[in-house]
Amino acid sequence: MPKRADLPKRAEQGRRGRWGVSLFEAVAAMAIVGIVAIAALEAVGAEMRVAERARRAVETAALAQSRLDWLEFLNETALRALPDSVKAGTFAEPLEEYSWQTDATPVATQPGVYDVTIRVLWAADGEFALHSYVYRRPVITTGSGAGAGGGGGGGRGGDG
Repeated sequence: MPKRADLPKRAEQGRRGRWGVSLFEAVAAMAIVGIVAIAALEAVGAEMRVAERARRAVETAALAQSRLDWLEFLNETALRALPDSVKAGTFAEPLEEYSWQTDATPVATQPGVYDVTIRVLWAADGEFALHSYVYRRPVITTGSGAGAGGGGGGGRGGDG
């Protein structure tokens, strides 16, 4: 029979001789792996949201610029009263989720200069606005009848 003094030594030898993982160590390791996995999934999700926002920003900026380029075909009279087909509409496939609104306001202090805002809208309450100034040679109206300035609207004012 073992003596009482030998019992603690044998218990220590039994623990040292065992190779394995305790239940507590396994649970702690699983908790750490779970926390790391959640953090990694959140990072991937954030990256996907940023990529989606970047894609939408590039698309909407290009669409707004194309609508601004289209205004180059309009003269001053058309800019003063935008036609319905220029004022608002929806883009063709595959970009049918986007629509646009165009506003052109004459700048009071500068003849022929228009303050143009193009808004590209999409279903998720999103909006991208492009603001620019456009110049068109102003339409010059001449006075009719008698009055100041004399004869006939020509540019030469000589007597002889």
